[in-house]
Amino acid sequence: MSSTRSNIKCAACKKRIPDHEPDLVLQDLEAKPGGARRRPRYFHTRCGDAAYAAYAAYVAASEKPGVYLLTVRHVEEMAN
Repeated sequence: MSSTRSNIKCAACKKRIPDHEPDLVLQDLEAKPGGARRRPRYFHTRCGDAAYAAYAAYVAASEKPGVYLLTVRHVEEMAN
């Protein structure tokens, strides 16, 4: 049986996020010039502070902050 999530690693600690563990997803919702979007970054729920720090770094590095979405992706499909 194959998993729908393929080898996702935490952007903070670089360790694999197991399928049975919920995670945080940080997404940039605005398209960049050329129509490309930044790929979402995944974090363990225990690395949540690093997700907030990544968002703060995006805002500090850009003149126009943009729109970002930080969501919790649960293990049970019905919870999402």
